[in-house]
Amino acid sequence: MGISFIRAVLCGASLCLAAPLAVAEDGGQTIASEGDWVLRKVAGSANGDAPCILTPKTRSRIQIVGDRLEVTGLPKNSIFNYQYRIDDEPVSNVQFPTARMQEAGAISLTGDVFGRILNGRRFSLRLLDKWHEAITEEISLSGLRALHDRRTNACR
Repeated sequence: MGISFIRAVLCGASLCLAAPLAVAEDGGQTIASEGDWVLRKVAGSANGDAPCILTPKTRSRIQIVGDRLEVTGLPKNSIFNYQYRIDDEPVSNVQFPTARMQEAGAISLTGDVFGRILNGRRFSLRLLDKWHEAITEEISLSGLRALHDRRTNACR
């Protein structure tokens, strides 16, 4: 293997992570807005979930689909591990994505963790990919709980 091949591989890996952030789910009709979050009705949900998502007003890979937080738009089969933090709580233990998360290129948080996120003020996530490059996201949770509570009636 030549030096140019190795450079091409390394550049390709870093370009994948350096690509601009995409909004987690583009488009959709805005139904409501509160605090730092927007509730959108999405046409033709591909995964069969409710046709509404909640997204931060700022550009982010984070979205709320049903009763889970998703971090989307990650390179498939390249997530090494991740940690999250809610408000001033201690950082979570290192988490390893499931095979399903790897295939989707997304991280999902559900259950008690999701409940704590809904009641929180700030959420941050640090992801390490298989090339040991870190991706960090930090968002405000202001308005999320109120919109999540209104979601069922607003999205009929």
